[in-house]
Amino acid sequence: MWDKRLARPTAHSSMQSPIGKLPKPVSEYTKTTTKPWMTSGVDSATQDPYILHDYGDFWIEIQAAIALADQAAEKVQAAWDKDAELTHQERGEVAIAVSAAKALATRVGIDITNRIFEVTGTRAIATKYGFDRYWRDLRTFTLHDPVDYKLRAIGDWVLNDQLPVIRQYS
Repeated sequence: MWDKRLARPTAHSSMQSPIGKLPKPVSEYTKTTTKPWMTSGVDSATQDPYILHDYGDFWIEIQAAIALADQAAEKVQAAWDKDAELTHQERGEVAIAVSAAKALATRVGIDITNRIFEVTGTRAIATKYGFDRYWRDLRTFTLHDPVDYKLRAIGDWVLNDQLPVIRQYS
């Protein structure tokens, strides 16, 4: 979605940048270098049942995070379109939606970047491949706006109907 008034992409389009898969270097490494587990009964990592299971699990997690981010982006756009007519309640609900999307994306990202080595194998830990950068970059990005505070705000809203306090990160 493109907001012509701002001549820039909206949150919705920028949140759609994940392609729904692991970074290409990881999947390429799995295809070309990873060995199947010795008791898997297959000749290729691309047929190893547990590697296939993990890739399937990664894909499902990523799709869920994208879907929640898309929902949040639609709420952000609707709020933006309301401009000065946006109510305090609506602003709070948008903050909850964005917080939920961030919390899930962070959880999914940390989980997947921790598990990359389960689908690539021990040799992939070597610095020359740089696969550790995915976890490191994600952690760096997520620490400036801690998810624990997002989850606390969501919990307060779910349990006590309390909207989050409007701040620069909500």
